[in-house]
Amino acid sequence: MGLKLLVTSDFHADEPLKEAAIEEVNSGEYDIFLNLGDFMDENYAEELFEAIDIPALGCTGNRDMMFSDEFMDGPIPVYNFLEADIDEEFFLVLIGGDFPEDIKNKLDELLEDRDNSKVIIGSHYPPKKLNDRVHSGKRIGFEQFREILIKHKPALWASGHVHEDFGSKELFGTQAINAASLDSGKAYSVTIGDEGGVEELEEVTLVEN
Repeated sequence: MGLKLLVTSDFHADEPLKEAAIEEVNSGEYDIFLNLGDFMDENYAEELFEAIDIPALGCTGNRDMMFSDEFMDGPIPVYNFLEADIDEEFFLVLIGGDFPEDIKNKLDELLEDRDNSKVIIGSHYPPKKLNDRVHSGKRIGFEQFREILIKHKPALWASGHVHEDFGSKELFGTQAINAASLDSGKAYSVTIGDEGGVEELEEVTLVEN
């Protein structure tokens, strides 16, 4: 049947974004909700995830590094690093603001024998040269993430962090998106097809900016 996701990031404890995301994701259109970090506040993250009716997962951002061990080990599904079989077909990796030093080796091992056309990677930081340009024109994405993308070619690489470069690009068959929501007021609806790869990609307006 494929897999439809609502992908968001960088809410920065904004109440209208939280309420709009909850309303959108609970509309019945989606299978999974993803948020790629910078919640800014533990209570805010808890309120967000507890109000969502479908499976929902998040990773930390650089602004979430102060989250307590108690919160990170608790029931709210926010992680520094997560590997998860979504079902028998689709595989998800989340890479937060504090990720393993040997991230390339770890992902090489995880993705070696998988159908990477059905792999979804979400990271707070973007890969180099993919939706990573700040106002000055400098690109601040991670080179090692780009190398992982080129080597393994997942169906989707979703990121945030760079508010001013919300958007989508494609590289070697991988759809890359920056879903930073605070400045754009938007999210992405992404459908991974039965045969793998991104079948549908659509910008979703959460709040008018």
